[in-house]
Amino acid sequence: MYSLFRKEITSFFGSITGYLIAFVFLITNGLFLWVFPGTYNLLDGGYATLDGYFSLAPWIFLFLIPALTMRLFAEEKRSGTLEILITKPISLLQLVWAKYFAGLVLVLLCLLPTLVYFYSIYCLGNPVGNWDSGAAWGSFIGLFCLAAAYVAIGVFASAITDNPVFAFVVALFLSFAAYLGFEFVASLNWPSSVNGFLIELGINEHYLSVSRGVVDSRDLFYFIAFSFFFLLLTSVFLRQKQTAISGQLRKMGMLVVGLVLLTYISSVWFFRIDLTSEKRYSLSPISKQFISQLDSPVKIDIFLEGELPPGFRKLQQAIIEKIQDINAYANYQIRDELMDPYEMVSNTEEQKQLFERLVSLGLKPTDLRLQRDEGTVTKLIFPGAVIHYKDYEIGINLLKNNPSLSAEQNLNQSVETLEFELIRAFKLLVDDNRPTVAFMGGHGELGEPETRDIRQALSENFSLADVVADELIQDTLPDAVVIADPVQAFSEKDKFYIDQYLMRGGNLLWLIDPVQVSLDSLSSGETTIAFPRDLNLNDQLFRYGVRVNTDLVQDVECVMIPVNTAPLGSAPKYTPAPWYYSPLLSPSQSHELSRNLNRVKSEFISSIDTVGKNPAIKKSVVLHTSNYSRRVETPVEVSLQSINSPPARSLFSQSELAVGVLLEGQFASVFQNRMLGNFNTKNIEVLPQSKPAKMMVLSDGSLIANQVSRRNGQIQTLPLGYDRYSQQTFGNKAFLVNAISYLCDDAGIMSLRTQVFKIRLLDKVQIREQRLFWQLLNVVAPLVLISLLGLIFNIVRRRKYGR
Repeated sequence: MYSLFRKEITSFFGSITGYLIAFVFLITNGLFLWVFPGTYNLLDGGYATLDGYFSLAPWIFLFLIPALTMRLFAEEKRSGTLEILITKPISLLQLVWAKYFAGLVLVLLCLLPTLVYFYSIYCLGNPVGNWDSGAAWGSFIGLFCLAAAYVAIGVFASAITDNPVFAFVVALFLSFAAYLGFEFVASLNWPSSVNGFLIELGINEHYLSVSRGVVDSRDLFYFIAFSFFFLLLTSVFLRQKQTAISGQLRKMGMLVVGLVLLTYISSVWFFRIDLTSEKRYSLSPISKQFISQLDSPVKIDIFLEGELPPGFRKLQQAIIEKIQDINAYANYQIRDELMDPYEMVSNTEEQKQLFERLVSLGLKPTDLRLQRDEGTVTKLIFPGAVIHYKDYEIGINLLKNNPSLSAEQNLNQSVETLEFELIRAFKLLVDDNRPTVAFMGGHGELGEPETRDIRQALSENFSLADVVADELIQDTLPDAVVIADPVQAFSEKDKFYIDQYLMRGGNLLWLIDPVQVSLDSLSSGETTIAFPRDLNLNDQLFRYGVRVNTDLVQDVECVMIPVNTAPLGSAPKYTPAPWYYSPLLSPSQSHELSRNLNRVKSEFISSIDTVGKNPAIKKSVVLHTSNYSRRVETPVEVSLQSINSPPARSLFSQSELAVGVLLEGQFASVFQNRMLGNFNTKNIEVLPQSKPAKMMVLSDGSLIANQVSRRNGQIQTLPLGYDRYSQQTFGNKAFLVNAISYLCDDAGIMSLRTQVFKIRLLDKVQIREQRLFWQLLNVVAPLVLISLLGLIFNIVRRRKYGR
């Protein structure tokens, strides 16, 4: 067996044909990956990854491996030496294995010089070495599995003919059919269960899984079973003249039954090893729990197809890969399909209707600029997906757009939140019981027009209600209560019912203004006085663990407003100027509810201190100012004229002042051991300590208020967080939706937002200045290496046999 193996290796290095095949393979790889522009070009991709290499490999292997294996048995048959080999004291299966391992080693020898690509990406990382080596080596395992399957097909094709060219064509056809043929058949109108079965039979589904750097026992078993099946089929074909065909068919039938049984067992008991450094392809237990609740097939239409820049292609690939990870644990198949809205319709009217339908499902369009030979072209895309489940469909946005971040950071954050967005959508589809969010009234809180935008956003996932304090204690408690910018003091009775609602496990979102500022006076150009507002809540909030200070916060990072800078008597000339009383707040990057969110627009906000040392309460700052802020004690005079004489920059010496605090745990009742008097009019049981509950305190009621204009009896609202001067929409709505979702999140889905993926980019400067060097290195160096390997082999062989 070893002699046959060595014979094939020797014949490869001893003939010009072997070198020619290796050279063609390496040159093709080098040109597509490093020279030719396109999808596979690693330098143009911008990311420190070899994804292009592993995507191109299946197509290059379709020609390389049949060329390497076409002579293995066909040459033996043509020269008449096969009969001699069969008479040797080795079994036919050993003969087949010897040829198979020889072909596999020859493929590995051709792959060995491509390790230069690994070195190049390592050096081109920004900084050097900024790449995921675990994912790369894991992908190489997938490449080896693919080669093993193709070589098995090539051995079989070589065994059925004595013509190497015919063997090449048969191997090429069978390899292509095994790689994509089953998917073509599955694309016909079959039931979903049949579709899933057909796709699982193909090589592509399993290679895509392993080539990401995820070792799945089911994929490994598939490649082992696939290779073993073709090798056994080869030995049966070679044995057909020696054994009755009926016996051979019986053995093949038993083999097929055994493989089907083992495949079923491997699909029930399996393991997955994620070799990526951040475990980006591992699902959390929470995700697995919701996936297991899907009791019907799911189809996901992904509207990211067509001509896309590298960053969007990476996002597209990440979405497909995340769906593959979810599919690994789903009881029913989750099928995805890429769609280009421009290719789905034939005329402008149908396109308009399609776009309107996508918007109605909640997908947000964005402009995409593409550089073409004729110039810059702008088109509208919908970077999201529509999930179809039973008779329901839901749209999800998958692209995060934070104006303060670069395009690469936004795309990376989009990839980080993919699991969260998909699992949250699955929860909505399988769970008909929506949490209830109640807006409290009775103290001059914001009305429906001022909270219309946040209500509309919440209505997609929550049931909404309006309550007063004494309606909080019911048989079924609201999951969360929003107290939005009250202006009247709370009575002790209302405080009692709020307290007992909290004691029963209710969740509270306070948005309160401890300082009163007359905006009407300010907008008319007059000077106003900011003075403390007594809401009669200080003792209650202090007992829970926070103190809202009666000061105002100024910040260098703030909203810009237009100011007339023209000389007196001249035509007005408006110039943007900073309005320090309207800070742009930063959501905390260390907490799951506030990570990766845009800055939040505020106006006349106050600072918050945490107080007390109750070990049962966990306190987290979720919203804070920038590193250049300061506190102004009240009462204080406030005027737009202060823009002309701003405070000295040295006064902004305080950093990250807390303006939003989250408290979680078991709270002590404010009314414990107190005489209730007439508070408890409903004679409810007074609980001294709460069940596990959550509370968030924000020191600005305007954070939740959208701008309202009333004209001719009609009410028009602007989006929450919209700034009409800069025409930007800040992250108020996203932050508050996340905050309420976190308060109502008993399942822990919000914890999925804690995933952090490192951005691994190529050094664009080095690529621009040394592009030709890296192209020559990766095209020429592999050819030199394979030549040196052959030279060393022939020198050693000549010295051995020359003596």
